[in-house]
Amino acid sequence: MSNDNLGNFFDAGDFGDEEENAENWKPLKLFGNALFKKSIEILNLSESLCDVIPENDHSDATKRILLQNAVAVPSKIKSAMAVDEIYSFVMENAVLIKISMVQLLEQLVALSGFHNVDEEYIEVLRKEIEEFRKIFIQWISFFEKENDFPDKWQLFNKPSNFPDDIL
Repeated sequence: MSNDNLGNFFDAGDFGDEEENAENWKPLKLFGNALFKKSIEILNLSESLCDVIPENDHSDATKRILLQNAVAVPSKIKSAMAVDEIYSFVMENAVLIKISMVQLLEQLVALSGFHNVDEEYIEVLRKEIEEFRKIFIQWISFFEKENDFPDKWQLFNKPSNFPDDIL
């Protein structure tokens, strides 16, 4: 184990995309990168929080749900950023990100109510999630509805825009 990373935490820089890119100045990319970095911080905090959960009959399930949600978010952000010009795809990922973050918040209630984790620890993660939410709102405001293709499931675009043979 390296002395530089005693907690064996994830580092957002380890996931690439930090190289010079002609489009990194665009708000969609700026907020997407900020969101990704914040999601890595939340993942690391979630892992640390798992370390302070007292062992009991339900602690393993709580840890698993907490980490499942925290791990899902960075990958969904990267996935959306990879094809940020296809509205249906980025919206699908945005919905999954929101669901994971809401479920993460719900687990914080379980940590307090069922596992007696110190509220100070929980509040640190809650504040990071609130900062994430604010960046998320800025990020999604730059999604362009005009850049899309017909979605056979018809979730994020108008059915009237579909070719007749897709229905």
